[in-house]
Amino acid sequence: MPFPNLTIGHVPKAAVQRLLPLAVLTGLSVVGVALSYVYGLKPAEEQLRVVEQVYQTAKQVQADLQRTKVKQIRAQAAQRQLDTVRQALPTQEEFTSLALALSELAKREQVRIPGMSYDIDKPEGTQPAKATITFKATGDYAAIYRFLSRLETAESYLVIESLDVASEQKRDAAAARVGVNIKVATYLRREAV
Repeated sequence: MPFPNLTIGHVPKAAVQRLLPLAVLTGLSVVGVALSYVYGLKPAEEQLRVVEQVYQTAKQVQADLQRTKVKQIRAQAAQRQLDTVRQALPTQEEFTSLALALSELAKREQVRIPGMSYDIDKPEGTQPAKATITFKATGDYAAIYRFLSRLETAESYLVIESLDVASEQKRDAAAARVGVNIKVATYLRREAV
């Protein structure tokens, strides 16, 4: 297929003068778009990336602060519980009353306690001092059982550290008696100075 003779002829000057403003406007538009891309869009993309990083960092910091706040609330609650327990611990003056209360409890349960010995450890730092009472209790099995049950449920934070049981026969009666070596411990709170 033969091409027709295409010749670019001479464009009349009047047509060029009419198209010149349009060509200049097109050129300026192309230059404006290029400048907008270089000076507007690229920096905006970079700024968006930086802002996104700052946002993610702030989000992480906020999550860390929330976790820290929860830990602080739990620590404060634990501290309040610890203070409550410490206030419930007996003082050294109340410790002697505790030994008397043990003797009275034994009498009510028909258990004999011939004697008691106690020991108070030297406190370390701000820790409460450990105090122990050691005694031998004798009585029939049911009385010893009731005594130990009440001792375990006492409100004075007593802990039975050791318990040795031995059966004793009464010479004049057929009923068997039980002898129990008991060591109970508690902690003593420091008195306010």
